[in-house]
Amino acid sequence: MRILTLGALALLAGCNEPAEPPRELRSGTTVSGHFGPEGTISEDVSGLACDWQRGGDSMRCLAIEDEGDSAQWTSFNGTVLAAGQRFGLREGGAPLGSAPRDICDEYDPESREVDGEAAAYSDGVFYVTGSHGCARNSNDFRPASFIVARIAPDEPRGPIVPGTVALTTSHRLARLMQQDETLAPYFGASLYDANGLNIEGLAVDGDRMIFGLRAPSIEGHAYLFETSATALFSRQIVGSGRSLTVPLGRDTGIRDLAFLPDGRLLILSGPAQDQDVAYRIHLRTNDGAVSTLETLSPAGNSKPEALAIVGLQGRVLSLLILFDSAADGAPEPLTLRLPR
Repeated sequence: MRILTLGALALLAGCNEPAEPPRELRSGTTVSGHFGPEGTISEDVSGLACDWQRGGDSMRCLAIEDEGDSAQWTSFNGTVLAAGQRFGLREGGAPLGSAPRDICDEYDPESREVDGEAAAYSDGVFYVTGSHGCARNSNDFRPASFIVARIAPDEPRGPIVPGTVALTTSHRLARLMQQDETLAPYFGASLYDANGLNIEGLAVDGDRMIFGLRAPSIEGHAYLFETSATALFSRQIVGSGRSLTVPLGRDTGIRDLAFLPDGRLLILSGPAQDQDVAYRIHLRTNDGAVSTLETLSPAGNSKPEALAIVGLQGRVLSLLILFDSAADGAPEPLTLRLPR
């Protein structure tokens, strides 16, 4: 895979051409083990989050696939991403709240497909979100795809063993998005036929949660949905949410998110459906301004699917980029110099 670097930051994402010829970066990450069921190779890795700020020789990470109903503990030591123990995302009992009703086409209550699309980490806790959209090929309604999971290990380090992780799931995000005037018409609609709502990104900073929407893309704008962990996981029904627009360009949606320590937001973008749209990394500042940092050029049929922060020294940011339709995500290291 080749990563092409923009010579200058664009004023608005997707609006400017590179000012200098792109340069090529080289890969240097090894995968130990596999991310598929029963130790098989996976081409469906869709999310990765790491506790990179804790320091030490190796960081704890969580990886997910957009097939099945499991997540997988992993570790990263700077050069090797090591696959570890898998666990079910539906093992925490009944979700808080209720699944949405009267959406999509056929109802498939027996499906355990979570359609996990993104992972995030903050303050000792990992989070995973389902797509919150109809099944892409059949347009079926699968309730498990409309959950957000909170995964809290007892200890920040050491092996994960049964009984040392608190797992809670919630259906409440669906209700909050259905109450949003902008997003409601797209909720429960087909991704490909009707620009239907579909989540692919998640970033968490303390109680603040931001979900990145692959679709809808409306008049050159993609969408974020902001809410709180309290709203989703409190035993009381509290809190609300709101949609935020991001000017990423025509037919462009959000594929992943990550918070920087200062509150700025990294955005991985790509086609909202299957359009001929470049994959890019953007930076959204706290006042909502968006600039483009990098354009990615994947090899073959692979598609940039996830980004994970694995280090920050001053303004030099270290990322892992993972790819759909590539063996075990084919993680690619990427170093960026952040603007002030």
